[in-house]
Amino acid sequence: MSYGRYIRVLTALTVLVYVLLLGVGMIWLRPASGGLLPPDAWITGYDALRLGGWLDAMGEQGRAIYLGPVSWLDTLFPPLLGVLLASAIWRLGRGFLAVVPFLYTATDLWENAVLRGIVQSGDPGLADHASALTQGKYALLALALALLWMVWRDYRHNGPVY
Repeated sequence: MSYGRYIRVLTALTVLVYVLLLGVGMIWLRPASGGLLPPDAWITGYDALRLGGWLDAMGEQGRAIYLGPVSWLDTLFPPLLGVLLASAIWRLGRGFLAVVPFLYTATDLWENAVLRGIVQSGDPGLADHASALTQGKYALLALALALLWMVWRDYRHNGPVY
């Protein structure tokens, strides 16, 4: 398989999983959570009170949706996005920077695991930990995207560096 085809397939799969995640989240989870977005979408973070309010607003149906389809899709999406970003950075000749998207992936999966545990237990005691992971995930994603942009610009001007 050529690199171009690989990137197109990986991009299409990543977009498909993200669209499904958004769809399930907006169509089923948000109404079952009192109209609130899940905490892993709260970029600025949260505390136990805010997380507890979300848990209280979410009934059994909301918990089932979060722990079912949302959890499955949110386990697929971070690795797909991480591999896509790392592949692009690697292809542009800056393989040593490709680790950053994988740090994003690891942080997002860790955050998902902590939030699943919180939803299963109904106890927002680890809210500070989960919030730090949520903020770290977004910071690492922003860094990975900024690196991809800078590497792409550098590649356009200087060509590959091996």
